[in-house]
Amino acid sequence: MTHKEIRNCIEEDIPFELFLSDGRSFEVPHRDYIFCPPRSTTIIIAQSDEDGDIINHKIPLLMVTGVSSKSKEIA
Repeated sequence: MTHKEIRNCIEEDIPFELFLSDGRSFEVPHRDYIFCPPRSTTIIIAQSDEDGDIINHKIPLLMVTGVSSKSKEIA
């Protein structure tokens, strides 16, 4: 996926899930849980572990193979 495609997912401000080429996936419940620096080839996703500690995952964009999200309903 491209930097622009990830930024579009973040800007939609709805929860989404990123899928990686190694089989892992990451839930992004809110835009505050992901950081996609301009002109960067990596993204950072924050997650809580069982103890409530925050784990930051630095992921190369080349490993992101897909995104799954629900679209916003139009009223």
